[in-house]
Amino acid sequence: MPAMNTDWKLKTPPETEVRVDEDVLSLRAPLVRVHRDDEGTWSFDGPGADRKPAKTTLLGAVVGAWPHVAALSNLDTGGTAVWLWKQHGWSGEFECTCGNCEQPVATDIDRSSWPEDLQPHHVVSVEKAALSGEVPLTDIIDTPGGTALLGPGDHRRTADLMTPVALANVVRRWPHTMQALRSLQKGRGMRWNPENLNWHEYVIA
Repeated sequence: MPAMNTDWKLKTPPETEVRVDEDVLSLRAPLVRVHRDDEGTWSFDGPGADRKPAKTTLLGAVVGAWPHVAALSNLDTGGTAVWLWKQHGWSGEFECTCGNCEQPVATDIDRSSWPEDLQPHHVVSVEKAALSGEVPLTDIIDTPGGTALLGPGDHRRTADLMTPVALANVVRRWPHTMQALRSLQKGRGMRWNPENLNWHEYVIA
């Protein structure tokens, strides 16, 4: 999995070793909780608060495979961030002093958080190398055959490089794609900008 050092956002170097929940690494669970312990070590987890079996990898590889992590440049030692599906962004866990605060909870996406204008069972084509994290996801394009999600390079792919994935699992794999998938227009593409951490629309030639 490549580190994208040219647009590195985090204060921790990309070659730093981090822990990643095995269910997240194997794509069985979405990456929805990030914690840094008192020594500054990063941990990336799926839903729930329990500490789960994890493997060690490099921070650069995690950011390459899960670009929404790059937004956590302000996560300090001892801090925790939780991905909120409805707000489409990270929220920090905090210490409540009034007793009425609702703590953010790391959850899988459910029907109540799913936007009405996307069909969760609708199948799109995903480049296998991007799905596995070998290359970063860079483009979402509208094609005559439907929506395709691709890694770097031109838009031409042979069928053996692609795999069908339901939209619900695309969004679980890449939480930052939800709004781009919602706004994708006919004959257009959306390209991820790792510098500004947003999607840019373009016309497919």
